[in-house]
Amino acid sequence: MEVSYVCQAASAPRPNDDFVIATESFVIVLDGATAPVGVDSGCVHDVPWLVARLGMNLAGLLLREPRAALVDVLRGGIAATMGEHADTCDLENPDSPSSTAVMLRCGAQTVDYIVLGDSAIVIERGVGASASASASASATELTVAHDNRTAHLPDYSVGGVSRLRNTDEGFWIASNRPEAADKAIVGSIPIGDVTRAALMTDGITRLVERYGRTWLEVLERMDKYGPREVVADVRGEELATPPGTYRGKVHDDVTAVFCRF
Repeated sequence: MEVSYVCQAASAPRPNDDFVIATESFVIVLDGATAPVGVDSGCVHDVPWLVARLGMNLAGLLLREPRAALVDVLRGGIAATMGEHADTCDLENPDSPSSTAVMLRCGAQTVDYIVLGDSAIVIERGVGASASASASASATELTVAHDNRTAHLPDYSVGGVSRLRNTDEGFWIASNRPEAADKAIVGSIPIGDVTRAALMTDGITRLVERYGRTWLEVLERMDKYGPREVVADVRGEELATPPGTYRGKVHDDVTAVFCRF
């Protein structure tokens, strides 16, 4: 698996809450959630600390147990990260630092994936044939794993989001509940069918959710011009959109990963 990526903060002065680890056999993408101003997270650490620790713990598990189910890897990574600050922080606090988590693993027989939180994985597969760069568009299909539960919450107030975090009525995310891994979107595809894939945080998925692109267009754009081009596309759309058009931040951290098989 050949991997290229861009991981960029929303603006130069602020830290990047996204995080990427990539090898020839797996990719991990995390998108940390910044707590609203004035909210006590009960944690002495910042979001970049959390995503770095979680990323390293997930990578360690994937390296030590390359055949483990990704749900088990994610559950173990969350638990291990909790153990690293249980003595200093209040892990019962519902506003404890959190992160989305997506992983793609290229195994001997299958390409496995898992998505928790509002990030996405898009996988192109050949239908009825082994993967090849020359597969025609008519003989391929896309598998899109996109957890968009945060787009359908009944309450977006600070208290409402806190109450709905890591509940079936709201959304699940990697934080202080290892069982959140059981709520993730998971799947496997025979490796011979997979041609290419893209992983992206919600800073990139807004190209589809807000700006009218299709998942295939985003994948094609990354393939032809590289992940940096879709980052430029996002920034251009953000600048061209009138303030107040959408809920949330005008600019977000962005991570775009392209994988070729």
